[in-house]
Amino acid sequence: MAVNVFDGPVVVVGAGVAGLVTAHLLAEAGVKVVVVEKFSKVGGLARSYVYDDFVFDIGPHRFHTENPNIKAYLDRVLKGDSTAFPRKSEVYFAGKYYRWPLHPKNLVQLPLPLAAKSAVDLAVNGMKTYGNGNFEDYVLRQYGPTLYEHFFKGYSIKFLGIHPKETHPDWAKVGINRAIIDDKLQMQNLAQLAKSTLLQYNKAEIDFIYPKGGLHVTWQRVSEMLLAQGGRIITGVGAKLIPGNGRIAAVEFGDERIEPSAVIWTAPITLACEQLGLEAPNLPYLSTLLYNVLVRRDVPREYQWCYYGADDLVFSRVSIPRYFSDDTVPRGATGLCVEVTCREGDERWMHGERLTSSVVDDLIKVGMVRSRKDVENVYLERVPHSYPIYHTSYPQNLERARKGIAKYENLQLAGRTGMFWYNNMDHSMENAMQLARKLLRDSGRPDTEESVLAAGANVAGSAAPPNRRQAG
Repeated sequence: MAVNVFDGPVVVVGAGVAGLVTAHLLAEAGVKVVVVEKFSKVGGLARSYVYDDFVFDIGPHRFHTENPNIKAYLDRVLKGDSTAFPRKSEVYFAGKYYRWPLHPKNLVQLPLPLAAKSAVDLAVNGMKTYGNGNFEDYVLRQYGPTLYEHFFKGYSIKFLGIHPKETHPDWAKVGINRAIIDDKLQMQNLAQLAKSTLLQYNKAEIDFIYPKGGLHVTWQRVSEMLLAQGGRIITGVGAKLIPGNGRIAAVEFGDERIEPSAVIWTAPITLACEQLGLEAPNLPYLSTLLYNVLVRRDVPREYQWCYYGADDLVFSRVSIPRYFSDDTVPRGATGLCVEVTCREGDERWMHGERLTSSVVDDLIKVGMVRSRKDVENVYLERVPHSYPIYHTSYPQNLERARKGIAKYENLQLAGRTGMFWYNNMDHSMENAMQLARKLLRDSGRPDTEESVLAAGANVAGSAAPPNRRQAG
């Protein structure tokens, strides 16, 4: 994308992590920036919901990065108002809770037939030949048929709503990495799984960073810093792209129309294609129903989040904000963020309230709530476009969509939904830093290097989506 000068504002569509951080860094470099967000709150898929003294995020969000520039940026934003804590995550399997990643003591908990079959897989799986075209092939090759059948297959079908044979192997690669987090733990095959599990003896857990009072505190502060630099944030209104001759001629929102020097699009890529009259790409998104459960007492387990793969349970994951920060709940109470996946417009999405009773019943079944009397209230929140769905054909479909959008020289995709990229907050921040640096460099601004490096944007580039480097 070529931007010779910032002869108009940069319009950022979407006030999620990538959009807000990019806008903030550009504003600090003296660029006029306008952020347009269709929801009433900023934060995108990392926003929070507040009910009296209870705070819930959209699932388990926390910062963990080895990138010094991300750390420096977070220090600048949070100013020490954060908690640092070791990870404690679990998986619920066959009526028992197991630490995740697996710990040696968990091995003796596994049913003997399962442990024995997994050991056989470890011994002979390297001599077998598998394909490489889908999620099933990838997991069979890496972990063997026993773990595939008992751990991966059912959870994948339950979560995504499609069979592993229809799912691209990228979903396995990035999904497993997102669940493990610690880059030093190699879990890409049975041998690595065994080695990493044994290495868990006496190993100190990695620390996460989380803002005191809830994740929304981060985005409130970034917004305040952006506004202090002269930027604008408009919430509660959607944006519409007006195409011109090889450029986005204007962006309309509410009663305003802006002729931008550049547009940073973090909304769904499918919506951008629709507004520009491009062929609709087959790039579906998964949506999420959040059942935020207010419990006026302690709960039996103290995990930050836990995966539930059993098909007789309505939810797939539960997180507990209290174990990210005590400030997210009143004293003596606990919040449970319960996730149920769906597609926007389907039966679950339209009638999610009907599942509330089942959610509470299942929380009792897995031992997280003692009785219905402990539940004070349940708030249902609908979150559209929460995950890209990696069908086996998604790389080709995504490439066609990106080529169509690339015809507009001043339009840049960013973030999870804009890039159709299963990432996390740290990756979105790296994406934002790379993008801000590129836009400033391409504009020919003499202070580019100094201003962007000061903002922490000289990034190594480890956050690219699968098989694609950072676009631009």
